[in-house]
Amino acid sequence: MHECLDDFLLHQKQIEACFRFCLHAYQHNRLTTQSDHRFSAVAPFQWPADGSNGRYSGRLFYGPFAETATRFGIAELLERWTEPSGATLSIRALSRYLTNVTRAGLAYLLNFSLMRVEECWNLRANCLRIETDPRFGEITLLRGRTTKTASDSDTFWVTSPSAKIAVEAMTAIATLRAEGSAFEPSTTPRPIEPTELYLVSCANEPWIAARKTMSTAIRPSIISYLSAFGNSSTIFDPEQLRITPRDLELARLVNPMLPEEFAVGEIWPLAWHQLRRTGAVNMQASGLVSDASLQFQLKHITRAMSFYYGQNFSRLRLEEKAHTLYVRTMYETLGRELQLLVTDRFISPHGEKRKAEIVRLILPSDMEKMTQLAKKGAAVYRPIILGVCSSREPCPYGGIDSIAHCGGGDIAGEVRPCPDVLYDRDRLGLVHELEQALDNRLSIATAGSPLKASLEAQKRSAENYRHVINQATPI
Repeated sequence: MHECLDDFLLHQKQIEACFRFCLHAYQHNRLTTQSDHRFSAVAPFQWPADGSNGRYSGRLFYGPFAETATRFGIAELLERWTEPSGATLSIRALSRYLTNVTRAGLAYLLNFSLMRVEECWNLRANCLRIETDPRFGEITLLRGRTTKTASDSDTFWVTSPSAKIAVEAMTAIATLRAEGSAFEPSTTPRPIEPTELYLVSCANEPWIAARKTMSTAIRPSIISYLSAFGNSSTIFDPEQLRITPRDLELARLVNPMLPEEFAVGEIWPLAWHQLRRTGAVNMQASGLVSDASLQFQLKHITRAMSFYYGQNFSRLRLEEKAHTLYVRTMYETLGRELQLLVTDRFISPHGEKRKAEIVRLILPSDMEKMTQLAKKGAAVYRPIILGVCSSREPCPYGGIDSIAHCGGGDIAGEVRPCPDVLYDRDRLGLVHELEQALDNRLSIATAGSPLKASLEAQKRSAENYRHVINQATPI
């Protein structure tokens, strides 16, 4: 997506020049053929079959559109992002390209903002804001409206600075499409204000055969993620979107009740909402984003949350000394938890050498250094059912929902616990309760079902954990 957006911005001037040239060509031919409004009569990118050259009618012809695209230096660009190899490049490819870039921009903003698709779909061209906070520096915001669980016509989402490229590309395309929608040969279109433009707009150029039936007052319907980026998409390689056996195995460990549409070789049935949920899961797993901040970003509550979240949407609105004390205490607490990792309470299922690698930065006697490590994220303490996860990356195996991979039970007959896990002796009672719950569910699970396979994998992990704890030297 980033590559697609960068490509557009790199060729923006050529694309805009070509689009406006095409628009003027259609305008000219419409003016000279006012008695004949057939689509073919005004099309300038052809050599008429009857051999006419426009000498008497005044119409202009430029031959196949591919020649015009080449002249403006965008032929290869259009072929790359719209057409299969060897296909004839028509002027409709220009519209398809603009649509593809808009869809890439939409997905890009959703990935970096946690917005709902309908919220992002209705963003205006002036939605991007940059605010400067004395503590955090520049903060990039998207301004729009949310109406689902929190009704607010003027709200903000924190986003990545790179969202700027998506907004710039989508705004440029929305501007061109507004010019195309206002196409009327006998009049001069009025200037378009950014507040009037939606980032996502209809393809309503004069070379679109169905443009007469379109109303600019009606917003285009939201298409599905698969419609935008499925088999026919040039944004993603469809082969990279296919479900592999390992993909399906991991997915069933997390959700044993997957429907039949999830099958090896099929395209992942992805949806816009999964971009939002993935962002939320990664934020939660990182340990760096508070629940309050996440709720604000997800817009699960009213605008009053902005006052709790922070002045200028960036920091807790606490009295300065209280704020400093809160943050310092939080990191000190995490530092103390890190110090515990070097004790005999925590065991690596891969032996003392692996544990030494995990805790190599931790000095039990230096509390100040531990606090600094916690601040920098150089050492991680993420509690899980079996103990602690020391990985700085989000877990792709459902480490909170399922312990199948943590304890190495996901592959029957092979004990391969996660290399980043440290077992906690104090969790033995909790794991025993988990085993009882697993036994109860296994007794009623259907033989051969994905649910039973998932439960058995977790049961094996619990047994592996208990075996390591029992074999360890008593404290």
